[in-house]
Amino acid sequence: MNHHNKFFTAIALLGAMFLAATASRADIVNVSVRGSVEWNFITAAPLGGAHVNDPAELTFSVDSNNFANNPAFPTRGYPIIQSSFKLKFPTFEIGLMNPYPAGTTPYLVIRNNDPAVDGFMISDGTGFPDGVSLAQNGSFGPFANEFHATYPASTLSSLDVLGALGHYDFTGLSVFNWTLQDGPVDAMGILFSDMTISAVPEPTSLAIGALVSLGALARRRRA
Repeated sequence: MNHHNKFFTAIALLGAMFLAATASRADIVNVSVRGSVEWNFITAAPLGGAHVNDPAELTFSVDSNNFANNPAFPTRGYPIIQSSFKLKFPTFEIGLMNPYPAGTTPYLVIRNNDPAVDGFMISDGTGFPDGVSLAQNGSFGPFANEFHATYPASTLSSLDVLGALGHYDFTGLSVFNWTLQDGPVDAMGILFSDMTISAVPEPTSLAIGALVSLGALARRRRA
């Protein structure tokens, strides 16, 4: 294969990879939960470095096409893309336990009329807010990030995460809990502020322009 053919093959592969990436991103949903540290009894780093009133943000992504319905409750769990999970503080961030405990899956769980409320929770199961295991051990095993927020039954129209896109704060909020648990102990409390659920955008004119630029470059090389 000559240099020209190698170049055009590389351009074609790059374009195909770009299109595949942008197409798959359309199914991904990003979640951001924000708040501030209310108390912290953890002393070991890194979680011991979070101080009262420090801002906290939990971010992760899920695939809207990948979910598990709970057979007993009107809830649906979307497996968290584990590499995307970050609990962030001003001076550090921490992810999920890696490898994650065998036989368990970290979920974003959506509740719709369960039984007369809507809401969200983060859990290793699709029925109850059990929390998800973080990459730091306490006295009873890995710390668990537990979060749930409960809203009126009119908040969500279905269990589809794409129907839950939007911003949620204290408006209509009836119950919330955001704690880091060490076994039976609430080791850190985070005061919930708001959360945003957003879809990763479809390819934009900028993305299309990048492909056009690739084509122009190929034409110049051919000339």
